[in-house]
Amino acid sequence: MTLHLLRFDPDMARVAVWFAAEGLTPRDNEDDGYGWHALLTAAFCRDLAPKPFRVFARRGRPTQLLAYAKADAPTLKARAIDFADPLVMAALGVESVASKPMPDFGAGRRLGFSARLRPIVRTDRDGDRARSRELDVFVAAKLAAEPGETLDKVGIYADWARDQIDEAAAEVESLRIDGLESSDVVRRGRGNGSRPFARIPGHTIIVAGIFRVTDAGSFAALLTRGLGRHRAFGYGMVLLSPPEA
Repeated sequence: MTLHLLRFDPDMARVAVWFAAEGLTPRDNEDDGYGWHALLTAAFCRDLAPKPFRVFARRGRPTQLLAYAKADAPTLKARAIDFADPLVMAALGVESVASKPMPDFGAGRRLGFSARLRPIVRTDRDGDRARSRELDVFVAAKLAAEPGETLDKVGIYADWARDQIDEAAAEVESLRIDGLESSDVVRRGRGNGSRPFARIPGHTIIVAGIFRVTDAGSFAALLTRGLGRHRAFGYGMVLLSPPEA
């Protein structure tokens, strides 16, 4: 399967209208990832909806959405033309979506990388996954720490991020935290019927660094899957760049 990198140039006024109509407008400290996930799914159906993706809301410049997908731009346009709501197409800018096939990166290739991640761990109560919950990595570390123990918050997040990169795919040469902010995510909770939304507190981090490809096939799988959790909601996309000198 060929992986494609996509670029959308969404119309944010129409995005806001669609979010509001669907009850997905973020409030207070909420992340908007669920709304974007729902918009992409509405445009292309669940089987072709691009993921992982990352939204770049840049001050004074148009918003961009970058994503990986198994389908190229013409295939996605055709799906949207056949089935999507016109407002959904206009909001995402489907007519102007661009794509390129990702190259094969062979073993030994050094690459710069950046990713937006949700640093969490899942805990199961008494081994029961039906009673699991998500904990921020730093919160989990505090709960496990000895009384009076000093913890390095940034270091804990950086170590967690390194652990998300499969050594079979790439060897991390360097990794730093380029951004750290508190944010809540909104997800469908458990239950019958409409499954009400639940707010989950935590943090968003931006990591960047350099890694070296270990195995071409495993590295392609890493890009396709992304890093960490909430990969269908705006987290985990690995963006590549030339390595720093």
